[in-house]
Amino acid sequence: MDTATHPTTTVGTGERPALPGLLVAVHLVDVAAPGMEGLARWLAEAGADVTGSVPEADRDSPTVASLAEAGIQVLVGFDASHVRTDRTAVVWSGVFAGPHPELDHAQVLRLPILARSVALKAISVQASAGAVAVAGSHSTTTAAAALAHLLDNGHTGWILNAPAREGTTGHAAGHRIVTDYCPDNTTHEAAPPAGWQHRPNPHFLHSEPQFAATLIMSTSGNAPHYEDNIVGLNAAEHLARHSTVVVLPTWDTSTANLRERLGDRPVPGQRVVTVGTDPASTVWIMAPRWTGTDFRVVLRYRETDHSFVLPVVGRHHVLAVCAAIATALVLGEDPQAVAERAASFSGVQRSLATIGTQHKVSVVDSRARHPREIAQDVTAARMLTEGSLIVVLEPDGIARTSAHADELGAALGDADHAVLLPVRTPLAEHAAPDPLDTVEQAALRALGAGAVHRLSSGPCAPGPEQRIREMTAEGDLVLVVGTGQAERLGPRLLFHLAAPDSLIPQQL
Repeated sequence: MDTATHPTTTVGTGERPALPGLLVAVHLVDVAAPGMEGLARWLAEAGADVTGSVPEADRDSPTVASLAEAGIQVLVGFDASHVRTDRTAVVWSGVFAGPHPELDHAQVLRLPILARSVALKAISVQASAGAVAVAGSHSTTTAAAALAHLLDNGHTGWILNAPAREGTTGHAAGHRIVTDYCPDNTTHEAAPPAGWQHRPNPHFLHSEPQFAATLIMSTSGNAPHYEDNIVGLNAAEHLARHSTVVVLPTWDTSTANLRERLGDRPVPGQRVVTVGTDPASTVWIMAPRWTGTDFRVVLRYRETDHSFVLPVVGRHHVLAVCAAIATALVLGEDPQAVAERAASFSGVQRSLATIGTQHKVSVVDSRARHPREIAQDVTAARMLTEGSLIVVLEPDGIARTSAHADELGAALGDADHAVLLPVRTPLAEHAAPDPLDTVEQAALRALGAGAVHRLSSGPCAPGPEQRIREMTAEGDLVLVVGTGQAERLGPRLLFHLAAPDSLIPQQL
């Protein structure tokens, strides 16, 4: 299989990176999905001919419009005709739980069908010594976006699962690339149907990518990607063993097991760096201080103290940014340049972002999925208000919610009221019992009777906006957690708070 690259050409202040031959004319299935959007943008800027499909419901979405502006041909609906014979490969995110017309047609045409992770590895192989990975079983989004921002000197590209505020998910420039390898970018419910493993997918990578540095945020279980801690740890170790430098946070206890494994069977020439609030860490984070508008923090590296102003909300997000700063310092970046860029990084879209206030009720968005992420965002939101905290949770996926139901309910423990929306799933039918029952019971144990409100959907049921408004008062904060209908709920709630007797516009 062809692995030739295109010669580099000037693109803005950077250079066009090398493009794997297999991806020069690629079709991306569900191109607007998280993770896929960043890949599409990087490929288009690198010079690839990119087509992609989206479900009918996404026809008028801002993401589709911006992809089209980036030169990507976006086709609405999933149809076999969208996969043309001139494509060199088809890439899919792995979120489909049944037969798919475009993937089926690609098989008929004998086109290589690649998982998104394989495409990312192909790009990282071409980047060679310029590849920087952010990985983990969960909680990589802030660290990956921050690291891309910190290294953005005009010669750095990135492929992210979610963009920094005012940023993009993908950008191609120069020979360095930051890639978020966490698989937790959208709702995954099931493995591919039987027989899909036989689709044409040649092993065109002659070797695994060798990363200049890998920042691994967590190694624990995260169903359905990693069913238990051992599987998550094994995946992290595999990536770590192909990295010149491995950066491991010490506040996540799961990474201690990875440090032990790497220490027991060290990789020749590899450097393992720790970052944390423990003074024994390679990069020591001295107590972050919240000023009311930002965090002030000092990092000690090689006996030198470096001060940073971090305009992000939530101590856990500050630690993630500090992990990215540590990675940048270890890579040899100028500390002053890193500090200047860090001061302009205000977090990730929909990650503890205040989207508005009406009648002195604030609405904050969260894209958290994993129970630990949700618990951390709830705790951070608690610190943002002196009024009541109402947390609206849309659990992500039948598989995940079933595996983590007790943890999800317990994660709401710092709220005054919890509102449970139906579980988000792409499955039209499933035999599993509704895992929201268990989430509800766990939330009741954490919050007590009368504090947990389970909303049903249907033509006769009041909308969630109405139910939430009825339990709010001046000074309260509503934290909306989720990645399905929850993405639209915040703006709709703000409209309803402002005009409770008016119909909410359809476009919201």
